[in-house]
Amino acid sequence: MSGRAETRTPEPPDRDEHEKSPPRLLRPRRTTRPRNNYGQEQEIDIQQRNARSQQKKRTRGKPVAQHEAVTSDDASTESDDTNAANFVKELVKLRRDLKRRDDSHREEMQKVQEELQKVKKEFSAALAEVQQELQTLAERPLPEPCAQNGHDEILREIQSLREEISTPAPVSSPSYADVAHTSKMTESESEKASAGSIRATIETEIRKMDDHTHWRCRAVTVSPRDTNRIRIACRDEAEHQLVKKVAEAKIGAGARVLRDELYPIKVDSVKRTAVLDENHGILTEAAAALGEENETTVAKMTWLSSKETAKPYGSMVVRIRDNQRF
Repeated sequence: MSGRAETRTPEPPDRDEHEKSPPRLLRPRRTTRPRNNYGQEQEIDIQQRNARSQQKKRTRGKPVAQHEAVTSDDASTESDDTNAANFVKELVKLRRDLKRRDDSHREEMQKVQEELQKVKKEFSAALAEVQQELQTLAERPLPEPCAQNGHDEILREIQSLREEISTPAPVSSPSYADVAHTSKMTESESEKASAGSIRATIETEIRKMDDHTHWRCRAVTVSPRDTNRIRIACRDEAEHQLVKKVAEAKIGAGARVLRDELYPIKVDSVKRTAVLDENHGILTEAAAALGEENETTVAKMTWLSSKETAKPYGSMVVRIRDNQRF
């Protein structure tokens, strides 16, 4: 303990003392004995030093935190600048893409317009050709009528059709009347309504009439395609109508008389006034005259050309009952 007292450093001079003041008188040194609570004081001193060192560290840590905050702010600013630069680059790239697409669309539109102009020119040329052809057809003179008399024209047309048809049958060829169709009759009735029974019934009824006491059917046939269809051969049109009249009245229930089969013939270059009247109707004497000249019966005549136009010639269809004469 005495060694420690001797090695103690002298106390520093007071700060209030001036440099020019006389030196202090040194007191004789004396040995001091350490106190009994020296260990406790040392522990307190160490604790105080530790507290001061911790306080210094805290005071030193504040500027460091501020520096770190400044550094983080700078980093965030740099990141914002980087993001802005990238955004500008994307905008520039997008603008270039839009410009390129706009240019390509403009080129496509130009090509489409060129093709459209080309099509318009071709269509105009084709339309001009069609108009020229129509004008040529309109300026072409109408063919001269083949004859002045309308009946003579019809006759000549029919004669020309005769040459195209195979060899005609003789004038005396029979015309067939479909007098019975037994498809709707019962089995018992259809057995009775055979070709022979129908022939006997018609002959019996016609012989009861005046001037037909010895009349006989020329022929009675059954259609090979339809066995229910029975036909009677007639000598002329008058006999044809007579047989149909008797058949309609005397054939059994369930059988029916069929309509006459008509054969159409088309005739061109027919004089309008010879067939149509002022109300655009078919003249009755035209059908009668045509049938008399050609030794046939005209059942119906139909005008094919437009009735409203004022053309002097046109086409028509003549429907006759006997195709064997043509």
